[in-house]
Amino acid sequence: MPGLGLSLGLFALDVIGFVVAFNLSYRYAIALWLGWRSLPLFGILAVQLMTFYVLDLYTVDDRASRLDILSKTAFGVVAAGVIIAGIVYITETRETVPLFFRGVLPGGFVLFLLWALLIRYLGTLWIHRVARWIRWLVVSDVKPDSPLCKDIAMIDGMGEMSILIDNEQKRESLPEPIRKNISGGFEKLATEGDGNWTGIIIATEGTLPKDLLRRIMELRLGGVRIYDLTDFYERFMQKVPVLHLRDNWFALSHGFDLLHHGVELKIKRLLDLALACTFLIVALPVMAAVAVAIVLDRRGNSKGPVLYRQLRTGVNGTPFYIYKFRTMVSDAESGGAQWAEQNDSRITRVGRVLRKTRLDELPQLWNVLKGEMSFIGPRPERPDFNRELEKVIPYYDLRHLVKPGITGWAQVMYVYGSSTEDALEKLQYDIYYIKNYSLLLDFFIVLKTFRVMLGRRGR
Repeated sequence: MPGLGLSLGLFALDVIGFVVAFNLSYRYAIALWLGWRSLPLFGILAVQLMTFYVLDLYTVDDRASRLDILSKTAFGVVAAGVIIAGIVYITETRETVPLFFRGVLPGGFVLFLLWALLIRYLGTLWIHRVARWIRWLVVSDVKPDSPLCKDIAMIDGMGEMSILIDNEQKRESLPEPIRKNISGGFEKLATEGDGNWTGIIIATEGTLPKDLLRRIMELRLGGVRIYDLTDFYERFMQKVPVLHLRDNWFALSHGFDLLHHGVELKIKRLLDLALACTFLIVALPVMAAVAVAIVLDRRGNSKGPVLYRQLRTGVNGTPFYIYKFRTMVSDAESGGAQWAEQNDSRITRVGRVLRKTRLDELPQLWNVLKGEMSFIGPRPERPDFNRELEKVIPYYDLRHLVKPGITGWAQVMYVYGSSTEDALEKLQYDIYYIKNYSLLLDFFIVLKTFRVMLGRRGR
C-alpha cells in the first residue's frame, strides 16, 4: 500500500493530461488553444476525477492486477464521457459552448484515455519494482490476539516486513501470517541492524531493553522513520488500535477538535442541513420508486409497512428513533434483537437490493433535519447492543461523543458489522474520525459513500 504521495502524483498527472488532451482536441477542431481557465473544461475534469475516484483508481496497490487497473481506467473514461454527453443533451448547450463543438469532446476523451492508460501501465511497472525495496521492521511483544495479527495482510501489501519479538520461543504460538515474518529476537536489531529500513514500528507495551532503545535512537538520528503502533495505524491504516490505547493517549494526543470547536460544529450543522435538503429533493423520485417496490414485494412474509422506526443511541447516549425503509420480513425480530448476518434469510428480495446500495438509509435524512443525526458520523447502534458492547470493548462509549451519521468513516472503510469483533474494528475507524475530523475528510467520506453505493458493497 504505497503512500499518499504516489496517489497525489497520479492525480496531478491526470489533471495535466486531461487539460493537455482537450487543448489538443480543441486546437485540431477549431484551430485555437483552449487554455486552462475554461470553466466548462474544469467541470468536465471534475466529473472525470470523481469517476476515477469512485472506481478506486487513486488507491495504488502493488497487489492489484494490471489488467484490472487498465480495464477500470477505460471504463472510467467512457463513463465520464457518457455522463458529460447526457448533461450536454439535457442542458442543450451543444450549440452555445465552443468546447462542445465539432467533436472536441470525443477527441479530448480519446486522447485522455490513451494518456491515462499509459501512465497507469508505467505506474504498475514502477510500483512492482519499488515494492521490492520497501522494508518495514516491527519490534513487538506481539500476542496472538494482537491487532497486528489481524492486520498483517494489509501490512504485507506495503512491501517486505520483518518482525523482531521479545522471545523467539513464542513463535509457534503465533498465527501463520505473523510466524512467517519473524526474523529473530530483540537482540538481532541491537547487534546486527544495518539501518536499511523504510521504517520501524515499535509495537510493545513494556519498556525496551537499553541496548535496543539506543540502537533505535541511532537509527532515527540516521534518518530512519520510527513509529509507535498507534501512529503507524493512524498514518497508514486510517484507524486507531483500541486494544493498545491507554487513558494518557487520550489526554496527551492532538486532535479531537470536533468535540469542543464551536465554529466547526456550526459549519458541520449547516452542511448537514444543506446536504439533507439537497438529497431529499434529488432522491424523492428514487424514494417513491423504492416505496412502490416494497409494496409490490408481497411474497411470503414480506408484508408490512414501507417505513419502520427503531430505537437507537444518539449523541451523549440520548435515545432517538431512526427511520429506514423496511428491508426485512415483518416478524424479523419476534425472538428479540439480533445482528443482521451475511445472506440473512429475514431480508426480503427488495430489501437485499436496498441494503447493497444503501438506499434503505435515505429516510434518515429526516433525522438529520431534526438534528438527531449528522450526515457523517459513527453509525447509530441499538441500546441493547450498546450495553453489551460497552462491557467488552474498551472506550466504546467514546463514539457517542458526536452525533451519529447516515454514513461515516467506519461505514465506508469496513463491512457491515454483525459481531463483537466487527464492532471493535469499526470503533477503531470511528475514533480515528472523531480525532482527525476535518471538512476535507467529510468530503472524502461522501465520495467513498458513492463508491460503496455504486459498487453495491453494502449488506
